[in-house]
Amino acid sequence: MNKVGKKNIVFGFAYMVITVALGMFLANKLGSGDASWFDSEARSYLKTAHVHGNLEGFFNVMAGFVLAHFGGKVMMLARIASVTAMVGAIFHSGMLFLAGLGLGAAMNLAPVGAISTLVTAVLLAVITYKGFEE
Repeated sequence: MNKVGKKNIVFGFAYMVITVALGMFLANKLGSGDASWFDSEARSYLKTAHVHGNLEGFFNVMAGFVLAHFGGKVMMLARIASVTAMVGAIFHSGMLFLAGLGLGAAMNLAPVGAISTLVTAVLLAVITYKGFEE
């Protein structure tokens, strides 16, 4: 097993800690009884960042395992996939988080994250296929 996916596993778990904490914040805020918060744009962005962030954190953990087990045969592709997985999370759900904090212009970068995540998925499919060839 190689170590190319290690940073994705660590990043993914750390990212999930952050987005789970965001979910706890959202639940606490809703429990405060502030009716204006319920329909706010900020809550909408943060709620979406929470859900996507958890999924993208888990995606990085799983990508890390795939890269660690199958990336040895195609190391350059594995390194690219490792970076695009993390970029995908930061630029997709990370920009949603920033938009929820009032930086709406961050949404202009969200497509970079979505495209990076798609590229990662394609690369992981190729890496897995190549990894099973023996």
